[in-house]
Amino acid sequence: MDATLILSLNDIQPLHAPLVGGKGANLGVLTRLDLPVPGGFCVTTDAWRQWTQDDTLFATLLKELAAVEPGDLDQARRLGAKLREHLTGRAVAPTIDTAIRQALSEATPQQPWAVRSSATAEDLPDASFAGQQDTYLNIVGADAVVDRVRACWASLFTDRAILYRLQQDIPHADVAVCVVVQRMVQPRASGILFTADPITGHRGVMAIDAGFGLGEALVSGTVSADLYRIDRETGTLLEVRVGDKRHAVRSIDGGGTEEQTLNAEQAAARVLRDSDLTELRVVGDRIESAQGTPQDIEWCFDDNGLKIVQARPITSLYPLPGGKRSAGRLWFCFNHFQVMTDAMPPLVCDIWRLLLPFGRDPKRLDEPMLSPWMAPAAGRLFIDMGPAVRHPMLGRVLRKGLGGIDELALGALEALVARPEFAKGSRVRSTSMLRFAPVVASMQRHLWIRPPEEVLAERNRWMAEMVERRCAEILAPGQPEERLARAWRTIGTAFTDLIELPPIVLAGVAAAILLKRQLPEHQRDVDALGRGLTGNVTVEMDLAVGDLADAARAAPDVATALVAREPWQDAEGAAGFSAALDTFLDDWGFRAPSEIDWSRPRWRDDPSSLLTVIAGNLAHSDPGSHREKHAQFEAEGEAAAARLIDAASGPIQRRIVKRLIRVHRNLMPMREHPKLAIVKIGYALRQLLLETGATLTNDGKLSDAQDVWFLEWREIEAALAGNLDPRAMVEERRAAHARYQTLSPPRLMSGDGEIPRVSHTGDAPGGAIAGTAASSGVVEGIARVVRDPTRDVLHKGEILVAPFTDPGWTPLFINASALVMEVGGLMTHGSVVAREYGIPAVVCVPDATTRIATGQRIRVDGDGGWVELLDDDTDSAPVAAAAAATEPL
Repeated sequence: MDATLILSLNDIQPLHAPLVGGKGANLGVLTRLDLPVPGGFCVTTDAWRQWTQDDTLFATLLKELAAVEPGDLDQARRLGAKLREHLTGRAVAPTIDTAIRQALSEATPQQPWAVRSSATAEDLPDASFAGQQDTYLNIVGADAVVDRVRACWASLFTDRAILYRLQQDIPHADVAVCVVVQRMVQPRASGILFTADPITGHRGVMAIDAGFGLGEALVSGTVSADLYRIDRETGTLLEVRVGDKRHAVRSIDGGGTEEQTLNAEQAAARVLRDSDLTELRVVGDRIESAQGTPQDIEWCFDDNGLKIVQARPITSLYPLPGGKRSAGRLWFCFNHFQVMTDAMPPLVCDIWRLLLPFGRDPKRLDEPMLSPWMAPAAGRLFIDMGPAVRHPMLGRVLRKGLGGIDELALGALEALVARPEFAKGSRVRSTSMLRFAPVVASMQRHLWIRPPEEVLAERNRWMAEMVERRCAEILAPGQPEERLARAWRTIGTAFTDLIELPPIVLAGVAAAILLKRQLPEHQRDVDALGRGLTGNVTVEMDLAVGDLADAARAAPDVATALVAREPWQDAEGAAGFSAALDTFLDDWGFRAPSEIDWSRPRWRDDPSSLLTVIAGNLAHSDPGSHREKHAQFEAEGEAAAARLIDAASGPIQRRIVKRLIRVHRNLMPMREHPKLAIVKIGYALRQLLLETGATLTNDGKLSDAQDVWFLEWREIEAALAGNLDPRAMVEERRAAHARYQTLSPPRLMSGDGEIPRVSHTGDAPGGAIAGTAASSGVVEGIARVVRDPTRDVLHKGEILVAPFTDPGWTPLFINASALVMEVGGLMTHGSVVAREYGIPAVVCVPDATTRIATGQRIRVDGDGGWVELLDDDTDSAPVAAAAAATEPL
């Protein structure tokens, strides 16, 4: 027997994965665990390659298929049909034919077999490829088995397999196919066991689908399976839902299968006994423990008991923060809070865990340590809010604050807190609450005593000095190891400098709340107080962007080149615009879209996204219009203040209202100050880390300086010391990072991985999409979906539809007539800027960037919190049913 063509399941080792594909490798693992796996063998990928290596027509067709654009489905289907026709018409090579027959000879000629494909890109941790190639059951006789092996090879080019590879961006030529041949089981019942609940993500709940006979009826979706949900710790049956199983697929004597109709009593009968469920739970635990991740397990029961015919990772689950279950935890997604849900590389996650002091000893902040209350998962950071939420008073405060950040997150929080297991965790000690006393005292002092006009100027001076000092510490010269150690200490203590700012901003927020209580009939005027504020660093940056656009207008040839997305450096007047650009970058070059990810280029590194905004401004705005608009907003804010003062009754209330207006308009501009400081200090750290990456590249430890972002903070130190060669690790993490970008992070999840499914309360009118009202007003217009502000131009008057926004996106608001955003709440960045600009905003709109299309006419109701789709001429319609559906977080 040629071992390169045939491998027995008993002989498969992890190193054989390239020969036997994902399914074959997993069967080898299960067999080595001494589980009840039906015996058999694999016709390896060497056999496939040997069969196709000299086939010139196959090579030609494969090359044509590789050139097909992802959207050209007709061409992909046409070439797939040609490939299948060609391959099924070819004879199996004699050496392969002989090897298969020799493997079959160990059984009787009447032994039935299951013949299933196992591609090398199948049953992987990030893409299961389940069902993409063909399976043939109850195949009897060597001739029939050889024929079905060839059919499995050809099924590598079914329409569904081709399209799946296109979606996963896997080159067709990179995939080879093995064929698994196993002894056929004649089951009384079969189905799928998920060792974690695939709907909620709960790792403590197993879910089982079951039907009578072979599993083909379940796979094809022609019967409603029984559903069983089991507590994996206790074995308690949490739910039984008996399906309507009107028929079953069973084997036929002599080969093949047939569909048998079941009578009403059989169709409504329960498939599994309690003893079956116990056996499945025990085996599921065993397989998951061996594989290290939750598993999707195919099983069946025959007259001799349980058989396991496959196990693969559940690819749809969002990973657990920290990589393990921990009952009582309540993980809140930091990225959602920062309104930037893209995956971040490992080093960026570490920097945030070093910077934020949650759970650390306040007396030891100068000792670099990762926050124990934070953990990464799929490139996002999660904060354990469990101990705080369990505290009676702090829990109420956090609920109220979370409602202002993200309405859907609050709904998820309430769902998780209601679980009995949540009460088992620890909580913040009441004595710890004393730490908040200075914060409350400072807030009250700024709300009622301190002159707010002085506070803003004083804090601006203080922050500029503090940031300059911290950046100087990070960029001070020295040996790489010394500089890095000093930088970690600086980052670890930087947050303590900023602790004075939140009480000041909270005083501004409290002033607006008190004004609405004092004058409940004047809510809109209170909201209008936030327009045209002086001293908001984000607004100042926007005005500087407008000034830069005016500098381009002063050089018409430069302006023409920018709008046309052409080189402008040699245009007439380029010197003046270049000087203006340098001045802008000196002041604001440390900023950029998605700036909480320090691996992303800043405007100083790559100003292309800035120039894209400038181009949009040039095409649709007049010189000085940004300054005029800001002056208009300022006048609107002052007019609103005057109306509020006039509405006050009596001298005492008038005095209170005047004070609250001053506090709100002078202190709210500081809302962006903490983030500005962090981002600017982070830019200095970014420079140091890229220098360190260059050092490691010169030493042969990295392939590129940018690879440093894929190391953890302690690994950089080990690499500098010569104790670690991280190049292979970096490549693995880059690949993982690309996978993580395809995942949508939940707002909240439990320590068991449960992700509650919640939706906005109330019915959206006329099937509109429900969201959270964040800025008042109603606008009807043309939508533009912007996912990348470095490439997409928002034209004047268009409605901005975005996954999220942060200060790097703010220049787009100059042209926006309204905002629709997938995440966020009343106090997140986009909402605040929309109110400052006086445009309607609806945020926390699930899947807005896929349910709304560029060019579609929509109505944004910032009063009711709805987005109505006014035409159905795009692929995003219909959405009425989707809007009413419960949304997974």
